[in-house]
Amino acid sequence: MTTTELKHGGNDKPTIWRRSRGWIRNAENPTSLAELDKSCFKKAWREESFSKLMNHSWFRAWTWHTEANSEALGFLIVEDHSDLFSILRIGVVPGHQRQGIGREMMDFLIQLARNEQIPKILLEVHEFNLAAQHLYFASGFRQIHRKKGYYRDPPGNALVLSKAIS
Repeated sequence: MTTTELKHGGNDKPTIWRRSRGWIRNAENPTSLAELDKSCFKKAWREESFSKLMNHSWFRAWTWHTEANSEALGFLIVEDHSDLFSILRIGVVPGHQRQGIGREMMDFLIQLARNEQIPKILLEVHEFNLAAQHLYFASGFRQIHRKKGYYRDPPGNALVLSKAIS
């Protein structure tokens, strides 16, 4: 990885990475993820949802921090399958948006996919979420499909985006 891998868990995989703007850590606490999600989104997921997701073998999540042990300001959740990462949720605390945190998390995930030989990253985004679309397109994602009427609140279509990893 082009990042500095600092601390390792019991399985000898890194649990924290130094990035150019901050630190990325494995997220392992459903309460913390739920609180962070609530601060990022009007329609937040419940803590129980995070607890259930964390029981799945495909669940992976990371948080972004200014310092190794500081409060999390962003998070990224994916389904990890042998042939793709599917982004379920990415968020940055409102007071810290548009400062490169989301981009740094996306760059981290792309590099991780390369290192783990995952050939593709997939996600869905609301057609009216232009800020998120800007991040994804700037990270090399391309629209491959549109799901009509996918979202109910607010109503709208989902754009399905994909990035091939080389």
